[in-house]
Amino acid sequence: MRHVVVLALLAACATRPSSRGRGDTDAPDDAAIAQAARRYVDLIVETSPETATALGLCTREADLDDRTAAGVEEALSRKQGMLAELRDRFARPKASRAALVDLALIEHALDVDTHVQRAIRPHERRPDFYTAPMQALYLMTARDYAPARERAGNLLARVEKIPGVVAAARANLGKPPRVWTQIGIEQAESAQTFFQEQRAFLLQALPQEQARIDAAVAAAQRAYADYRKFLEEVVLPRSTGEFAAGKELFDFLLHEDYFLDGGADRLLALGRALMHKTQAQLTEVARRIDPTSSWPAVLARLKANHPPAAGLLDAYRTEVRRARDFLVAKDAFEFPPGDTLDVVWTPVFARSTITAAYDQPPPFGESTKGLFFVTPVDASLPPDEQAAMLREHNHGDLVDTAVHEAYPGHHLQLSFARLHPSLIRRVVASAIFPEGWALYAEELMAEMGYYTDEERLLQLQWTLVRAARIVLDIGLHTQGMSFEEAVRILTDEVHLERPLAQSEVKRYTQSPTQPLSYLVGREAIFAMRDRYLGRCEPSLRSACLKSFHRELLSHGSIPPTLVEREMFGN
Repeated sequence: MRHVVVLALLAACATRPSSRGRGDTDAPDDAAIAQAARRYVDLIVETSPETATALGLCTREADLDDRTAAGVEEALSRKQGMLAELRDRFARPKASRAALVDLALIEHALDVDTHVQRAIRPHERRPDFYTAPMQALYLMTARDYAPARERAGNLLARVEKIPGVVAAARANLGKPPRVWTQIGIEQAESAQTFFQEQRAFLLQALPQEQARIDAAVAAAQRAYADYRKFLEEVVLPRSTGEFAAGKELFDFLLHEDYFLDGGADRLLALGRALMHKTQAQLTEVARRIDPTSSWPAVLARLKANHPPAAGLLDAYRTEVRRARDFLVAKDAFEFPPGDTLDVVWTPVFARSTITAAYDQPPPFGESTKGLFFVTPVDASLPPDEQAAMLREHNHGDLVDTAVHEAYPGHHLQLSFARLHPSLIRRVVASAIFPEGWALYAEELMAEMGYYTDEERLLQLQWTLVRAARIVLDIGLHTQGMSFEEAVRILTDEVHLERPLAQSEVKRYTQSPTQPLSYLVGREAIFAMRDRYLGRCEPSLRSACLKSFHRELLSHGSIPPTLVEREMFGN
């Protein structure tokens, strides 16, 4: 719940976070590591005010990230400088186990960020790098963290800076991969509608500023209209770059971001094995529904069971409530204080690569509200494509997506993670834990008897998607797999509708190792669960399982390897 008095005293946002609850006497270097975490957060605020907005740290709410080539280089140099200092200062740290994990998180976050930025060069190769400010602008209207007038004043200042962002794009962009340019075009096109929505908020909060608002919104819309034209006419013809990260960078991310031993080759075998296992499970469930049909045939019929396009939000909201009520009735989990979740339409600028997604409450600040995004069916598409997208919002998918994104998936896990006393654990999140947890949550609900056979079949199809993601992630980034080859695997072997398959693969090209994080993370969580429950009496399994979840969710969104180190001491 929002505490109005506290918000007023803090000028609506946390200005500088503290290390809530961290002791300074655990070991000689604990206090110095906590100070390093504060320096890291300060650096993030200074170099990326947009990231600070997402975190709920709002001291630079009127600023946007510096996307000039000089600004990008300065930010990278500062991060590399901090990393070198930390490695020198903590060459042989004497600290508690928790503080050593925090130190590893800081150093690895800096190493991964700078390494990826140097390798990918987003300011030169990712046109959506210049549409990204819309995310920060959206959060300023979607989150009620401060009086509307205050948020609107800062928002307006940021909108006025949009033409400068587009000017940097014209100066910096070289030869991106073609698919990335297409994503940038789609996002630039969405800006017309997006800024009109921001205009409505601005006028309501600042009615006396109408002339300034109209000028700023019109300039931002013109800037992105010109940007779209620039991408279509200038950048797209020269978009001959490769999207593949390459094996060296891919294995680096597995080791440094996920703390995994081994490389892509070992995970590829796991992905293929899990695809075969899940296909067998799909066959078994489909035979219970219709013994005469294959699972793809049964699935095709079930996808016709969906709400109308206008009823999507209500349908998702119903399933979110049902999942939470089920967990309460089963006494399966504790819930964080002030637990709130809104199901809303995906912001227009994000719809080309998102079908459903979750945005957590800010780690700093008073709001506890999470946002569950659902992408509406695009009425401008041809009727057959609209029908295909609606089929991917079928009843079984609705049920499974509510579990994954909300309860007991992302919303529950991330709502606990933001409460961790460690500063760095509220800032740094490795995808392998939250995505692994959300997929584990799906399977847990199956174990608890939540799904009907119809719902279980669709849940297993999405497990198959996640297994295929391992194969596609590695294939696209290390083995020369083409965009169209990846789409065909999702349509022909996983049986996704083509528009959704294309949207999925667009995202995979931009996020090496993230697609494989779901099942790899889930398997690690199951391994920890087996180890934990192995110490329990069989008659106490239910209580032990609840205890395991409580303990597991108490470590933040850190890689399972580090969670295991803290839980079991290895």
